[in-house]
Amino acid sequence: MKPSNLKMGKVWLPLQGLILLCLFLSACVGSPGAPAGRQVAENYFKAMEQKDEKTALSYFSDNHSPQDWKSHLDNITKSLGTVKSVHFIDEELSTVYSGRFYILDYEVKYDTGKQAGETITVFDSVKDDDTPLIVAHKITAKGFHRLF
Repeated sequence: MKPSNLKMGKVWLPLQGLILLCLFLSACVGSPGAPAGRQVAENYFKAMEQKDEKTALSYFSDNHSPQDWKSHLDNITKSLGTVKSVHFIDEELSTVYSGRFYILDYEVKYDTGKQAGETITVFDSVKDDDTPLIVAHKITAKGFHRLF
């Protein structure tokens, strides 16, 4: 090996390591849409806390009929009560060809003293004119029975 090649190797190997480190760190930063996905869920909870069912329904997608989502919200209120406090627990991101799913876990306390673990899944499509919407809402609480 020529001396000039040795110098190049001494520079190139650390540079490769630096490039790999930058790529790794950029993957760990998080997704740019995460705040939007979480904001949808938190706006939904705020509407439920204020007993504003019409606004709460506006955050749900059309993967179920509006009547199904309304029945779901009525079931929550009847079985658990009105949202009193919400505590964010965790977030998971699943990227698919058509967009991103934000899977958000919350601990929710109700005015009846009941408490629930709730998972809200928000879908953010790759379409420019699309807004993130709730596509699934799973509630785990004593005495609560899902409608769909």
